[in-house]
Amino acid sequence: MSDKIKDYSLIIIFAIIIFGTFLMNIVVEDSAVSKSERKALQQFPEISAKTIKDKSFMTKFETYTSDQFVGRDAYRKLKAFVVFNIFRHSDNNDIYIADGHASKYVGKTNENAVNTVIKGYNHVYDTLLKNNDNVYFSIIPDKNYFIAEENGYPSINYEELVKEFNKNLNSEIKYIDLFDSLSIDDYYTTDIHWRQEKINDVVKKLAEEMNFDTGNINYTENVLEGFYGVYYGQSALPLDSEDLIYYTAEEFDGVTVKVLDETVSAQGVAKFDKADMYNLQKYTGADPYDVYLHGPKQLIVIENKNASSNRELVIFRDSFTSSLAPLLVESYAKITLIDLRYIANTFITKEMVDFNKNQDVLILNSIDVLNSGSIKFFDENNMLIK
Repeated sequence: MSDKIKDYSLIIIFAIIIFGTFLMNIVVEDSAVSKSERKALQQFPEISAKTIKDKSFMTKFETYTSDQFVGRDAYRKLKAFVVFNIFRHSDNNDIYIADGHASKYVGKTNENAVNTVIKGYNHVYDTLLKNNDNVYFSIIPDKNYFIAEENGYPSINYEELVKEFNKNLNSEIKYIDLFDSLSIDDYYTTDIHWRQEKINDVVKKLAEEMNFDTGNINYTENVLEGFYGVYYGQSALPLDSEDLIYYTAEEFDGVTVKVLDETVSAQGVAKFDKADMYNLQKYTGADPYDVYLHGPKQLIVIENKNASSNRELVIFRDSFTSSLAPLLVESYAKITLIDLRYIANTFITKEMVDFNKNQDVLILNSIDVLNSGSIKFFDENNMLIK
């Protein structure tokens, strides 16, 4: 074969690859979300004189071509392999592997976010909780607390963070330290969250500090195989799957779960829909961890007519509490879960939550949420607290 034929052959093959890929990207239907990355994908942007003039079309179009590129996940995995195994980088997309765990490092404390959370919860105490005698707060450490510094990765100053909350939160709010009740093995290897079957020490610590009886339940472990957490997709590394375990018990037969109807509540009327403790259909969705209490919700009420006491508990929470709350239903006749990332503190009405001095109130957030600024608080004039 002559050099000329070889050259033409290469040109033809290259053209087939280029135009074939181009045609595939036109023909293949766009995806709405990336399950591996847990994010919504950019759709084809609107073309108009306005979007062209303000350059928003080109900005969104660049994102669109990247998000909707055919074989995106395969290219992401190839890039991650090259970054880790050839260029020997210590992380990919800020995600690193240490002690068998994938984690996303955070280099420093977001002081603005932390100060806002402190101001916000002080306002919540003054407006909603000042008549409650038993108000507590606790911080859930992220995986970096256990593995970042000793493996040479950036880490926030956890001791200073806790001091900041203890110093500036209302003095009537009592701090419960959970750091010593957890270890790295209590978390999923590919995810940010703790494992339900591993947090018995957390329950015992809360019971000790809040003076409630943990009961004597014989839990049944139910295993869902093939769990991949959020860091699996974000890192694009070939990490092993693990089991997701959720607890059930005979004592759960008397438990009812109600979820605030978000559409109706937006009109100022509280309506609740009945639900199950666990939603197994969520396991095949974008975030399998949403099996626990249906995932992110504004407000959930759990009632147990067979609880060991008639006490009530209100938790200002994030996603970690979805797997914790089922372990507390034996101790409390009523548990109300409020996620201020999805419902404004000024929007909570008496018919949603009737705060009173006989309730226990627990403010329980993870480092990730406290440091991200994802919780928004509003003052009495509905102005954002900064």
